[in-house]
Amino acid sequence: MMLPSPDARLQLGFAGPAEELPPHLSVDGMTPVGPNLSHWPGNRTPRPWKADLSTAIALQFARARPEQQEAFLGDATVVLNDHYDTDGFGALLAVLRPELAFAREEVLLAAAGTGDFGTWHTWRGFAIDRIVARLAKPESPVRGAFAGITDPARLSLQRYAWLLDHATAVLDQPGQFAALYADEMAQVQEELRRGLDGALDRRSFPELGLAALIGDGPRHRLTLNTLAGAYRVLHVQHDHDGTRFRFHDRTESWFELVTVRPPARRDLRPLAERLNSLEPGHDGAMWFADAPTEPIPELCFGVPAAQEYGQLTRELRPSRLPAERVLAALVAHFVAPPAS
Repeated sequence: MMLPSPDARLQLGFAGPAEELPPHLSVDGMTPVGPNLSHWPGNRTPRPWKADLSTAIALQFARARPEQQEAFLGDATVVLNDHYDTDGFGALLAVLRPELAFAREEVLLAAAGTGDFGTWHTWRGFAIDRIVARLAKPESPVRGAFAGITDPARLSLQRYAWLLDHATAVLDQPGQFAALYADEMAQVQEELRRGLDGALDRRSFPELGLAALIGDGPRHRLTLNTLAGAYRVLHVQHDHDGTRFRFHDRTESWFELVTVRPPARRDLRPLAERLNSLEPGHDGAMWFADAPTEPIPELCFGVPAAQEYGQLTRELRPSRLPAERVLAALVAHFVAPPAS
């Protein structure tokens, strides 16, 4: 699936499911073969170009000497991604319109980091990430550009093409798309302010890369990740009907990073079994956990269900276990040697 590009060498494409592809460069995600610029696990990025974000990797490629680029690309005629997100947009922009990307490198990296790592960088980075994510939503001022497109792969391709054509407007004047981010931004900024003022009790276990954030009511995941200062995050949520628990490993320990080394993933499923022995299921809920191979594995007490990457859709239920007991079990799980 391809569209023409201003670049004479490469066309813009998208890797749909089970689609036979021409020789191509894949960025951010990974197709099975061909040159690849990505921070995903198992990527084929040349070592000199590796970086924490795919956007940064693509910028390294764009700065390489022409003969290095040609040797790397081989017979590729298309540059594509296999999913749609902000880091994918930044990587495609760096490859197809490098001069535009070089001039806006800082904001591109802030936006990609907001989306991929779920942390606060700058207001503009947050805004651009949400603009990319919600570009075709009903509240988008440009939704008409995608009217009638129902095929997910075609929609992803058309959104990428639109973003490349309108990159200057999106990156330099995000305020015109405020309907896509303003309310959520205000929520996160207020939660961050209140959290820094003491609304969240933060307990840190730096030797384990773990932090527990304890407070009343729900919190945005970006708030939790930003305030945790750790890559393993437990949220203890006190509500009027009881206490809810959700632990998650941040994505940094799933991606291949260069500048930081998060603690290695541990399988949370044996811990879920341990907690279920302390608190048998009730009210249709139980302790359950994801495999460590998931981008954002969770451990929580609630209604077991699958969860789409990056979406908080699981229904949590009040647990009967005291917060101190859950936290102690979590600490013991990470202190114990990994199962062989």
